[in-house]
Amino acid sequence: MRKMPQKFLNIFLVLVLGIYSFSLFSFQVFSDEISDLEQQLEEKNQLVKEKQSTLSSIEKRIAEISGSNYSVSQKISLINAEINKLEESIEATEKDLDQKLKEIAEKQRELEKKQVLLDSVSSDLYMQSRHRASTFFLSSSGWSDMMESIFVRKNTITILQQQILKVSGEFSNLTEAKLDLDKKKSELDKERSDLDKSYKLLADEKARLVKELNSNVATKNTLKTQIGNLSKEISSLQNYLLIAKSGGTIVNSGSVPQSTSDPASSQKYFLDNAPPGSFGIFSFGGYTYRNGMSQWGARARAEAGQTYKQILAAYYPGKKTVTGTVKISGVSEQITSNIKVEGYGTISFEDVYLMGIKEVPESWPMEVLKAQAIAARTYAIRYTSNGRKSICTDEYCQVFSLPVKTGAWKQAVLATAGMVLVNSDGSPALTQYAAVHGGWINGRGWDTEDGLGTGDWMLRAWESKSKVSWFYKNWFRKNYATSGNDCGHKPWLSMDEMTDIVNAYLLWTDKGKPDSDPRIVSVDVTKCWGQAANPYTISELRSMVNNPVKLIYGVVTSSSNGTTNTVRFNTRERGLISIPGDDFKKIFNMRAPSYLRIPQWSFVHINIEKK
Repeated sequence: MRKMPQKFLNIFLVLVLGIYSFSLFSFQVFSDEISDLEQQLEEKNQLVKEKQSTLSSIEKRIAEISGSNYSVSQKISLINAEINKLEESIEATEKDLDQKLKEIAEKQRELEKKQVLLDSVSSDLYMQSRHRASTFFLSSSGWSDMMESIFVRKNTITILQQQILKVSGEFSNLTEAKLDLDKKKSELDKERSDLDKSYKLLADEKARLVKELNSNVATKNTLKTQIGNLSKEISSLQNYLLIAKSGGTIVNSGSVPQSTSDPASSQKYFLDNAPPGSFGIFSFGGYTYRNGMSQWGARARAEAGQTYKQILAAYYPGKKTVTGTVKISGVSEQITSNIKVEGYGTISFEDVYLMGIKEVPESWPMEVLKAQAIAARTYAIRYTSNGRKSICTDEYCQVFSLPVKTGAWKQAVLATAGMVLVNSDGSPALTQYAAVHGGWINGRGWDTEDGLGTGDWMLRAWESKSKVSWFYKNWFRKNYATSGNDCGHKPWLSMDEMTDIVNAYLLWTDKGKPDSDPRIVSVDVTKCWGQAANPYTISELRSMVNNPVKLIYGVVTSSSNGTTNTVRFNTRERGLISIPGDDFKKIFNMRAPSYLRIPQWSFVHINIEKK
């Protein structure tokens, strides 16, 4: 069996445990490096303390400014109230002045009228007296009339004089009242001017306080950002130091290819779109046992100028190429001319079966196609014992279908006609192959340019150089097609979902790590998989764990030789929780939401990135 079918991979899946954005590599750890890391941590922590001290002072000043600003605002409010009262008083005084002026004008008119009348009566009395006196002695009659007329006029004059005196007194009083009102208005105007000056001073002070407050708030936000960034660096350094002291392997996830064909599954998409506190689950390679040839690795090798012979030697070391014959049970015999194929019966081995193999695109380099043709031919001969048994047509064996190909693939088959790889005894070699192994091949080691997994090995991995997304991918769809159903779930885990995985492990461990548990399954298994189940809710599972995990500060994976040995979660509630890589894979496959998975079969090579 060369590759693993999806229906089994859906059961055995692996999650990647992550590292922080700090670039870390896989290399030998030395004591001076640890000392340097510890010194860096000390310096970073001291810098954080200094910035936190400055931040504390800024926050204290902000509180003082806010208090002063509130006080100034209150004073401005009080002054506004006083100004409003003054304006009302000034308005009332002005109304009184207007009224007094009207009354004074009326009294003036009245006094002028009475004075004119008095002058008229007085003049008439004078003239009449002179005339009557000249005629008084000439007439004996008219005495009484004259006296009566004089008396009336004198009485009128007296009354008019009294009225004039009264009006004059009222006029004087009105004038004095007006002077009082003028004085009062002048005082009110001065008080209003003083209040206006005070208001301006307070408004200027308020503007100054607001400007200082805004400046301090901006400084506060800058300091918080700086402290946050420093905290991330410290977390990265702490995790790196943890791995360095434990002698584990660290990978630089920044060196992996970012897919353009399936961007949602890439690291870049996670970093650009996931909310803070999310966890990106990535795997190195998928749908593979990591045996034999990597098809995408072979493509990168061919593009780098390697021949099909070099590619085969790289992936099947120690095997030699022969043409036409193989040994079956120690007996040499000709390669079969026909083969039994499930669903197709007996067909021509070279002209039909091999021409119908659908494993790599014909657009790939010819050297890849030749290597694939020899690997497929050898695999079929070994699987069928040189035609004695039938072979399946799917990924359990190798993919075959009609019609046959007639282009570049046909040329590759014809160019390698009868060529197979054999062991030292002449028997057909086991030529398993898969699309992507994740940089490590069983029995061979690192599939890198120099064959080493030290330093930033991902930059040198052939599969990474091919830019295939499967090299480092977040698997979150039902199948491996980019259009597969995602059951409405984003390609990352929330904090609640990640802590749920950890709590599921704790509960599973308490139960003795059974192979399965009908309730430790995906919370949305019914919705996504259509299975009748009664999974624990996140809160229900949490309630079943003593001191459950609710917050994860960080997570690191310890890997060596292409295998994740340990996953370490730094938690608030229980400190450091270390989970063996195989155990984590199993519990994740049981509990992960939706279709989130890592399709790895007999190995665990994973990474989790926390944002």
